[in-house]
Amino acid sequence: MATIKIAFDRRASNTVKGNKYPLVLRIGHNRKTRDIPLNLHLKENQYDFATGNIKGIMNAVRHTKRIRKMYSDVDLWVDEHEGEIKNWEIGRLKSEIEQKFFKKSPSRTILNHGAKYLYRLRMEGRFSTASSYEDALKSLIKYRRHLRGLADSKIKTLFEIMEDKMVPLDEFKDLDMEIKAIDYGFTKDFKAYLTNRYASKNTPAIYLRSLQAIMNDARKTYEDLKDHTPLSGIKKKSHANAPAPIDLEDIHKIRKLQLVPHTPIWDNRNYLLFMFNNMGMNFFDMAILKRFQFSDNRIKYFRKKTIYEGDYFSVLQNDESLEIINHYLNGQDDNDYLFPIIPNGTSPERLYKVNKGKVKIFNKYAAQIATLAGIEKKITTYTLRDTWTNIGLDMGIDIRKISSGLGHSSVQVTEKHYGKSVSEKILDEINAKITKVQSP
Repeated sequence: MATIKIAFDRRASNTVKGNKYPLVLRIGHNRKTRDIPLNLHLKENQYDFATGNIKGIMNAVRHTKRIRKMYSDVDLWVDEHEGEIKNWEIGRLKSEIEQKFFKKSPSRTILNHGAKYLYRLRMEGRFSTASSYEDALKSLIKYRRHLRGLADSKIKTLFEIMEDKMVPLDEFKDLDMEIKAIDYGFTKDFKAYLTNRYASKNTPAIYLRSLQAIMNDARKTYEDLKDHTPLSGIKKKSHANAPAPIDLEDIHKIRKLQLVPHTPIWDNRNYLLFMFNNMGMNFFDMAILKRFQFSDNRIKYFRKKTIYEGDYFSVLQNDESLEIINHYLNGQDDNDYLFPIIPNGTSPERLYKVNKGKVKIFNKYAAQIATLAGIEKKITTYTLRDTWTNIGLDMGIDIRKISSGLGHSSVQVTEKHYGKSVSEKILDEINAKITKVQSP
């Protein structure tokens, strides 16, 4: 149960001339105490703890009434909210009292709340999202450096984990800022900085949306920020990257390549074909497949990117994929990875970091494979998904079925990304028919 009392802060560092001590409201909760100054310094004999009377100073009666009222109001509030307060940390209790009774504006900084939000994401296993949001905060800190004319050095991380929480590193606290200070004008200037800094049109939008997610969480957490929405009027729309597929003939060229078995380039050719055969499976989804997810000639998995939407797939494997899988079956336990991409035992926290490195390796070998096959187009982990989709559309397969295979939330999402290429094909066919020169 939380307790409050009037006390002297007897620490030597707070004692003033004449052996006067600050009078404080002392809060006790969960075996911890915190003091809130009452803006009054008194000698030991000037305050009667039994009666609450103050004497020997100017306006003693007025100060007595003020201190008594403050104590009474806080004590009543603590008693009325006992059930809620018992689940709070003492820091929150102190902050609530300061705001409600001492009119103290709370410190709500972007890094402090960002640390809380990112720690929560990590506890939920959403390490990739936490990393993306931290990248957005890094860009904000770099902008703050830019405004001060400081060097634009690389930031490895903004936070450190201490016991059961994440906190900003001391070196960045001076660059932190109150969330309320991030107003419309600041965000417009920040967007301009991002647009000028990054070649990709999507990077500023991604960072701004990530920053908005952090601020929205703060807005829902703190009553005094509920109406603070400076990013709501800032355009944050991403530009869809144009699909860059190869065609079925290119896939056949890759299949026919004579590669030395059990070499890195041979392995990555297998991964490339496996992703294509599994409806353009995402590289990370393939990398984390476990042995138990292959049974009855099917691969069964939840798409990692949209796992919270329940995107479950059960894909019957063709002969080529079955042959690829059989190359890597070597008596694994059910919970071991199916492919030798990510080491078994990799922690969830490191998983996404390891995957980033493996993607770079795959893209390197994919470029070599394209060169050997005489394919001029660039091949990356994204290419197989676009290729599978494009070939399906060329075959006249209903876009609704394609959308289901891609795990899109709606056909509109598929049309948004691939609709332009579909429209171009239709218009090309129409134009060819209309403009075809007829024999006289």
